[in-house]
Amino acid sequence: MSNNSDPIIFVICGAGGAGKGTIVGEVIRQDPTMHLSRSWTTRPRRPNELADAYSYVTDEQFDERVAADGFYEWAKFFEYRYGTPTPVIPVGKDLLLEIDVQGAVAVRKRQPDAVVILIVPPSRIIQESRMRARGDSEEHIEQRLAAAEMEEEIGQDLADFVVLNGELDVAVSKVRSFLADVRQQRQSR
Repeated sequence: MSNNSDPIIFVICGAGGAGKGTIVGEVIRQDPTMHLSRSWTTRPRRPNELADAYSYVTDEQFDERVAADGFYEWAKFFEYRYGTPTPVIPVGKDLLLEIDVQGAVAVRKRQPDAVVILIVPPSRIIQESRMRARGDSEEHIEQRLAAAEMEEEIGQDLADFVVLNGELDVAVSKVRSFLADVRQQRQSR
């Protein structure tokens, strides 16, 4: 946890189906000193998707937030828009953002000291099965898989740390250990 008024911004990014949402859910559950900024989207909820996975908004609400400069970054991905809101971070907490690689690039431009963690799936087959299990359409799965190689290449160059998400417990442990290391380094400055 940050002990000053300058919270650390942690970005967990990866291609669709890498498992970043599952890892973030565990990190938030296990670490009460993290504040999760819930991304906004204009897309509808997927079947079986938790109601709080995103802030699901209308195009008009999204436009109003853009006009107010209320996002770290936002982008159109296929036919929908996604954005990372600039939140009010509670005192004593660090900020955790769960976004795609394109969003991580934009956040790093705006916040050069943001710490970026790239999550990668063990294989495209597993990545595809994760997207299918969460209810993505076949068209969406094809689009995401087609973009995955490029996203991972960009993410590898951008990331401060890369985690292979094969076994969830191991991946969460690696992420939490890295978060602790970064916090320790920042406190000792």
